[in-house]
Amino acid sequence: MFGAFDDKHFDRAEIKVSSTIHVFSVLAERIGRREIEVDTTMPIPAGELLDILACQYEAVNDLRRVVRLAVNHAYADEDLLVNEGDELALITPTSGG
Repeated sequence: MFGAFDDKHFDRAEIKVSSTIHVFSVLAERIGRREIEVDTTMPIPAGELLDILACQYEAVNDLRRVVRLAVNHAYADEDLLVNEGDELALITPTSGG
């Protein structure tokens, strides 16, 4: 049928999305920005997105073991799928008293 959508030939891996990630604390100081942009396919596991950011930003790489990705105001497990339109933030541990 002409014009019919055949989802068998639709490949999500070819769709790139630009997302803004908010950056806080020492990580923002080391990167020198409060927001960073990343172009990636969606959906993507949170851990994979962190690995991409670690390759792009030395500060993220240095703190990769402790940096957390927040998705829609909640800490994300590494296997959580990040989707287009999610609000993203990089959080590092803080101390104080």
